Amino acid sequence: MTTEKIIEENTGLIYKIANRSFYGIEREDLYQAGVLGILKAIKNYKEESLAKFSSYAFKSIFGEMYKLAMQKQIKVSSDYLRLYKSIETSRYSLAQKWGRIPTNEELAQFLEMDIYELEQAIIAGSIMVSSLDQSMDDERSLYETIPLNENMSIEDRLVILEGLEQLSGEERKILEYRYFQDMTQSEVARKLKKTQVMVSRYEKKGIDKIREYYAS
Repeated sequence: MTTEKIIEENTGLIYKIANRSFYGIEREDLYQAGVLGILKAIKNYKEESLAKFSSYAFKSIFGEMYKLAMQKQIKVSSDYLRLYKSIETSRYSLAQKWGRIPTNEELAQFLEMDIYELEQAIIAGSIMVSSLDQSMDDERSLYETIPLNENMSIEDRLVILEGLEQLSGEERKILEYRYFQDMTQSEVARKLKKTQVMVSRYEKKGIDKIREYYAS
């Protein structure tokens, strides 16, 4: 298959990552960064790999977009999930107060927001939280469900990406390196001048915090 064909087949993935992960930056710029990520993935991908090319390429695409975002000081957005949590918290609060579940129209009025925006946030947030729940079968922690990057679905990566906004400092930095820049714990340890044990602990702690965020 030609390079052009591979790029064409993964254009949807490029825009999906761009639209759900970054804001305040031109779509065309993100697309060009995504194409660069695809080219890097093509160069390094081995056909005998157990991972699908799209799953493998996710890391490279995001990595290039992330570099672009950092250059322009654009942060990763988690607006929809924050709004979703606010909506559900308000729903619970009003239900306790009124003795019944409020309608979406009542919630929109209470939160002083457009009903369309509220419903879009509910749909987007519920999809991503549902994706996270599915990755926690048998009451396993998120940390236990993603020991290998190549086994993660695109939805799982997006969920973790959104959760990074809840972290700060070393935990966020380590998860970005590990799950979106395709670095091993040893590589991260060398880069941050830490031991691999320390990196592993920060990684687990960060993922536990993401899980708690979605569960709350």
